Amino acid sequence: MIINQLTIHIEDRCGASWQVFQTLADKGINILSYSINDEPEYGVLRLIVDNVKRAEEALKQQAVHLELTPVYSLNVPNEPGSMSRVLQELAENHISLDFLYAFQYRGISQAILHSPNMEKLTKCLTDYERAKVLG
Repeated sequence: MIINQLTIHIEDRCGASWQVFQTLADKGINILSYSINDEPEYGVLRLIVDNVKRAEEALKQQAVHLELTPVYSLNVPNEPGSMSRVLQELAENHISLDFLYAFQYRGISQAILHSPNMEKLTKCLTDYERAKVLG
């Protein structure tokens, strides 16, 4: 299913990510997953939170520039080969990924995927999930 990820470009300086995390903590917003990547001049912080709207409001009050990025959240069995099968399906359908990260929430493994062609990714993974349920 498609969900919104908070994408934040943060300064490459000590404490920049802490300020984002503390702002969300102060508002009682639970961070379910995060990923930080560095670029030459800034960091890219990607967050999955329990309340996107409240998080967006809280961060904008602190003058944090953010984008809502649609990503695909996929339940993945916590067993050997499960992610390999997903990536094989994407490869066979010629779907490339910009990024992929994973987390567990309430005992269920989740993969977060983003592609330059989100429409094609969504159709492929929706069909894949449907086939698993019916198969």
